[in-house]
Amino acid sequence: MPDSKKFTVQWGGKDLIIETGVFANQANGSCTVQYGDTVVLASACMSESVREGLDFFPLQVEYEERFYAAGRIKGSRFMKKEGRPTDEAILVARYIDRAVRPLFDDRMRNEIQVVVTCLQFDGENDPDIIGLIAASCALHISDIPWDGPIADIRIGQIEGEWVINPSYDARKKSALDLSFAGTSDKVIMIEAGCDQVPEATALDAFAFGSKHLAAPVKLIEEARAALGKKKRDMVSPKNDDEKAKFEKRDKIQAIARPFLVKAVNELFFATPQATKVERAKQKSELKKRCEAFLLTQGVEAADVKLGTSIAEEVLEA
Repeated sequence: MPDSKKFTVQWGGKDLIIETGVFANQANGSCTVQYGDTVVLASACMSESVREGLDFFPLQVEYEERFYAAGRIKGSRFMKKEGRPTDEAILVARYIDRAVRPLFDDRMRNEIQVVVTCLQFDGENDPDIIGLIAASCALHISDIPWDGPIADIRIGQIEGEWVINPSYDARKKSALDLSFAGTSDKVIMIEAGCDQVPEATALDAFAFGSKHLAAPVKLIEEARAALGKKKRDMVSPKNDDEKAKFEKRDKIQAIARPFLVKAVNELFFATPQATKVERAKQKSELKKRCEAFLLTQGVEAADVKLGTSIAEEVLEA
């Protein structure tokens, strides 16, 4: 069993503590993160082999609540098993997923699981914020290829003053409840709820929060410098057959990309789509047009999907 190591920084008036070497040492990467008296465990695991037949990146992110974290015992004398995830747990898992997913190479086909478990909850510090920090640290110190680290922060405004990671009670008094993930110079994911606030106020919140993301990101970098594993290369071709497949894919995508950029501007920006249903219809139309275009360029029908697979990437860019 490896020795445990602790890394600590003052953040928003409280200690943010990352500890490794205590739990889940057989995972590719794991750590606990404590903020106040709330503690979460994050573990990141990757399969040794590629899952054949997939045309998508198989990432699974889970957030697990435990009754013992709040000092409770589940159910009657006969039913002690944890039940299905609550709506809150599902939303926290999605929150973490949205932040970490864009930093993976989507060409990977090894299964990856990131599991965040709340070990202790103090009723004041929300586990969602430190859950993402823990997931980021577990991935960054592991050998799993990932373009992190990132951190997240919650910003509130109480009586005109900005507050970092406000408590549950403080959030009820706040005119703005903004959470976002990224680094001090880039934002990856945003989640917010607020009364009507001026645009300048929202921009000030981002500027204030971005400045304070530097501390947890630096702490994660310290953890990697001390005990991080060498990252594995999971996407380079391993033989001539794989090399030929990669070259074919890159060639087809190079043909498709300029067409997709032009089509995205026409379908989504020249005539903005107001609803999710309308946008879904335009996405379908985008892929149909791309398929037809690639066929006219001499791409075989069986290979058309290699070009349309980057439609989402072009749309998000």
